Amino acid sequence: MSGLRGVGTIVLSASGQPTSSPGHLVRLGDVPTDLLLGAKHHVDGLVREFALAAGGAASGASAAVPERLAELLGTVTTRFAGPRQAIKRQALAAASAGRPRTPLELVLPLSTAADAEQYLAALEEIEDYARAARLLTVESPPQHVAFRRWYIGSLVEQLHAAERREGTVTTRSFEQYLLDTLDVVVASQRIAERSARLQRVTAALARATTPEQVAAAVVSQGAKALGASGGVLLIPQGAGRLAIPGSVGYGESMIAALRAERLDDRLPATDALRGGEPVWLESRRERDHRYPDLAELEPTAVSMCVLPLFVGDRTLGALRFSFDHSRLFDDDERAFVQALATQTALALERARLFTVERDARERTALFAAATDLFTSTLDTRRILEHLVSLLVPWHAGQAAACRFDDDGGVEIVAASQGFPDGGGMTQALRTGRPARSPDGTRLALPMVLGGRPVAAVGLAAAEGRAYEDDEQRVVAELVDRATVAIGNARQYEQERLTAVTLQHSLLPQRLPELPGLAFAWRYLPGSAGALVGGDWYDVLPLDDGRIALVIGDVMGHGIHAAAIMGQLRAAVRAHAVAQTSPAVVLALLDAAANRLEQGRIATAAFALLDPVDGQLVLASAGHLPPLLIPPREPARYLLVEPGPPLTAGLPDYPETKLTVEPGSTLLFFTDGLVEDRRRPVDEGMELLRAGAAAHGTPEEVCDRALAALGRDSDTEDDIALLAVRLG
Repeated sequence: MSGLRGVGTIVLSASGQPTSSPGHLVRLGDVPTDLLLGAKHHVDGLVREFALAAGGAASGASAAVPERLAELLGTVTTRFAGPRQAIKRQALAAASAGRPRTPLELVLPLSTAADAEQYLAALEEIEDYARAARLLTVESPPQHVAFRRWYIGSLVEQLHAAERREGTVTTRSFEQYLLDTLDVVVASQRIAERSARLQRVTAALARATTPEQVAAAVVSQGAKALGASGGVLLIPQGAGRLAIPGSVGYGESMIAALRAERLDDRLPATDALRGGEPVWLESRRERDHRYPDLAELEPTAVSMCVLPLFVGDRTLGALRFSFDHSRLFDDDERAFVQALATQTALALERARLFTVERDARERTALFAAATDLFTSTLDTRRILEHLVSLLVPWHAGQAAACRFDDDGGVEIVAASQGFPDGGGMTQALRTGRPARSPDGTRLALPMVLGGRPVAAVGLAAAEGRAYEDDEQRVVAELVDRATVAIGNARQYEQERLTAVTLQHSLLPQRLPELPGLAFAWRYLPGSAGALVGGDWYDVLPLDDGRIALVIGDVMGHGIHAAAIMGQLRAAVRAHAVAQTSPAVVLALLDAAANRLEQGRIATAAFALLDPVDGQLVLASAGHLPPLLIPPREPARYLLVEPGPPLTAGLPDYPETKLTVEPGSTLLFFTDGLVEDRRRPVDEGMELLRAGAAAHGTPEEVCDRALAALGRDSDTEDDIALLAVRLG
């Protein structure tokens, strides 16, 4: 009874001595006798072991005990000794009587509360020291620790209540204390586990560079931590659609339904994205009341949480977790999911910035590659083929390009495999206006020059996704660059046509028919991005019966090179009639070339051939020597000492004289035949010599020469050939 001594009851002080102070009856309830005895024996052993250590230190037999530890031992030994011994006696009595449980009752002064608290604090500090020093034999088992915390805490609580005159205090039983402690431990473990998961997710998110990697890191861990049946990361896309970079626990039909959600739908995820507030659904009743359509969309979902993902004032997406049972989200769970959402939003923003930087690098590389491809050819078809190859697969699943044909119809000139009907592309070509499908998955862009459409490109996005504005700008930039390239190609074609027309008009139109001689010639304009140049040749019958043979090459390409060639050919014709020396003709031609003041260097070879006796006199102004193909010997190049090219200002041109055997063929050529970027001129000349044969007409010699050098198709530079057969 509070404040009263019981009949025959001795009131003990904290030190264990009888006292006249008023006592208070403390009832702790009954506890397992074995546990009570074990806890008391363990504390006695702990005190005894440290006391022995202190005694050994005093005698010098062992190391000194730390001063603080000695102070704590004193507190444990002297403080609260009386109540502790009384409890031990009650336990021994219960054990002797064979009682499995011992009811604990003590009559104590109110001042005992302070001693009990000091005793418990000192004992736990000693155990902390024992753990730190790895003295495992003196460490208390968990059940002993729980017991002393329970009984001392309950004792102190009752004494303080009596001191405050609050009446009787009901003490929790030891078993209830254990259950309550277990609840705390479980909750702490849950918090620790979630914290650990959050740390793991944070570490994984720090490495994520794409939305898919972000989803892989957060969705699975979040679902496990919450016990969710499904989880998904949702990201808004263009045209009010949602992208799903990752999910767990949802089937294909559910994923398709989530992708089909529109931002204006009345559903949990879209509400969170629009309103920027979390959505918590804790029961089926709440689900059906707030979102009637959700039961049909996801019938197994009883409860749900959806959190919007923010960075600043921008909504990047939403985290959505479903549960197949009712779920009350307490403050700790809501805080955990909110922390998960915060980390996810930061990771998505990092991924977005990384993507922006990566896309910028890729766009720079893409545009550089596009420029290289588009400028590598002057053929419209090849430009459109290059455009399609750049679009697929990086910016389209399928793509095609078309242009007008000669009859005004539409011609598909390039298409990837499986490209769908090109109606939109044809429309863009005919109207000159871009077209886009309502769902944003297909585009058609015209290519307009001078206000008139000349071609169009159509493309369909991979996997049915919609084109975003940024990607449309990239595609438009590629199309613009291809359009510029087509404009350059068309301008080139026009200029080339003019130059070819001029070139052919300035070259000989027909071969002379002379007794004892046969002729053939070829002129092939360059077609690998080069305009026609200034290659030329001529055959002039002279009054004395000899034949003047001329071949030349004006450096450069285009109309100007062709015009200079025409003037040089006219000058040769004028001087060849009046002069009988190749060296003199070339000197006069050099003077004429300088008077043109065009600053272009030219090479030329001039020869006089007597068809009667085969006498040949030859001079060269920096030109390659002709190939002589005798009837019975291997072909060889004439040993001609070349002079400087025309316009060099040093008109000193040595002459070479020899006799050409009947049945021989002389082949004059320009350097475009034997030289290109793939091989040096010496290698080309050897291929030409090795491929020459004595038999065959001059026409066949020309064809054989072109085939030996692989010039029977497109060539990089102009080529001129002049073949002359004697006899």
